[in-house]
Amino acid sequence: MNLRVWMGGLRPKTLPASIAPVLVGAAVAYRHINELNICTLVYPTPPQCVARGVLYSALLSRFWPVFILCLAVTLLLQIAVNLANDYSDGVRGTDEGRDADESDSGRNGRDAKPRRLVASGVPPKQVLCAAGVAAGLACVAGLVAVVLSQAWWLLAVGALSVAAGWFYTGGRHPYGYAGFGEVAVFLFFGLAAVLGTEYALAGAVDGLGVAAAVCCGLNAVMLLMVNNLRDIDGDRIHGKRTLAVRLGERRASVLLAVCCIIAWVIGSFICMMLWMPWGAVVLISGVAVPIRMVSSAFRHQFRTALNDAGFQTLLFAVVVVVSVAVSF
Repeated sequence: MNLRVWMGGLRPKTLPASIAPVLVGAAVAYRHINELNICTLVYPTPPQCVARGVLYSALLSRFWPVFILCLAVTLLLQIAVNLANDYSDGVRGTDEGRDADESDSGRNGRDAKPRRLVASGVPPKQVLCAAGVAAGLACVAGLVAVVLSQAWWLLAVGALSVAAGWFYTGGRHPYGYAGFGEVAVFLFFGLAAVLGTEYALAGAVDGLGVAAAVCCGLNAVMLLMVNNLRDIDGDRIHGKRTLAVRLGERRASVLLAVCCIIAWVIGSFICMMLWMPWGAVVLISGVAVPIRMVSSAFRHQFRTALNDAGFQTLLFAVVVVVSVAVSF
């Protein structure tokens, strides 16, 4: 039972938000690296082609180790954030009543909320310690990735990510309680994760990477928005003024739909640019998922909506990876 509670406390449905941006960042980085190997075959070989070839070999030789480390960093940070959120909400009483297994339906026609660790009786110090261990391991993996890639400025990004994870619900004035959670998710699980991965692997970022980062950020925002719509009643009672609480359920649901449309328009454009026109065709073939996600959120079927939000996040990442793979 304890293992089951701890596994639920990791919030596996939120993990696609950390996996997808690394996959996308790695895909656009791989495309960028392979472009270095395109050079006119003439004799004698131009100096710039020699330099590009050396850089190509160096970047390719460290690609997989750095990719695995980037993936470990984001996964461990996501787990640390989830556990820190559980600890902070638990000691504040925000998760009051979340000590039972998730069922198909709850009161007022809503899906029941999933179990939380502190609310289930796990000592808060244990949860906080587990969050610290996950954050520490993420820092170690990040430091190794920085050493391998020589992208020292990413240390600052990592430090900001750890701080943002804690102050989301921790500290005296958590910004997650003031409605800024979606902004942080967009910045760290979109821009920072995608562009940081691309830079660590390719030593540069490009316009396509920025567009992909925006799309990943919007997908992560939608995951959080569905989660906050599910918790809107309890959050309002406990003074947690998330964006959903500030806007109200109806307007927050409309904003979810708007974010979904924007993300799919940008995503289709990116996939089409990578693999014209089939990348966009493959992505659009899964359009039933976001439609169901939005409609489920309006109907208070948040378990389905959360599953679909996670699935569409991974779907975009997989289509980007496939589009890059077939383009070479």
